[in-house]
Formats: sequence, structure tokens, C-alpha cells
Amino acid sequence: MLPCYQCAYKDDIPGDAHIRCRFAWSTEKRPEGHPHGIKHGWFIFPLNYAPTWGPDTCVAQAKTRDPEKVDKGNPLSDLLSILGRRWT
Repeated sequence: MLPCYQCAYKDDIPGDAHIRCRFAWSTEKRPEGHPHGIKHGWFIFPLNYAPTWGPDTCVAQAKTRDPEKVDKGNPLSDLLSILGRRWT
């Protein structure tokens, strides 16, 4: 299970129990989820996922946000995050 609940880059998704990661993953390798969670739409990392279906560690885990490492996002990714597994 990913250590996301105490991470500074975790964001809640309105109307969803899943979370979103706001870390800018352009240079780092993204955590890979369990195939079962991916198949059922429970791990759409970093847009909409349940940390239960991820590995036990994360290279981006931090107690404070570094403004230079925050994903600025765009309206389309924000919409996909809110829609979550309904679009998969």
C-alpha cells in the first residue's frame, strides 16, 4: 500500500473516496499498481486511485510540498481525475 495518506502531494477528489497525486512525475518512475486494481479501475495513477493497490514505497513521498515539484495540471486531467473509473 502506497504511503499517500500522510504525503504532502496527496489531493482529495470531490465526490470520490480515491485520491490524486500532485507530484510532477516527468523525471521520476511512477509507482506500478497491482494488476487486479488496475483492471477494475481502482488504480489510475496519478489521476484517481486507491493507495491500497500500489507498492509499499514511493520516491515522491514527502512531508512538505516543494512548489517546483508540484504538477501544475490542466483542465482535462482535472476532469479525468473527477470522472475517475467512470471513463475507463
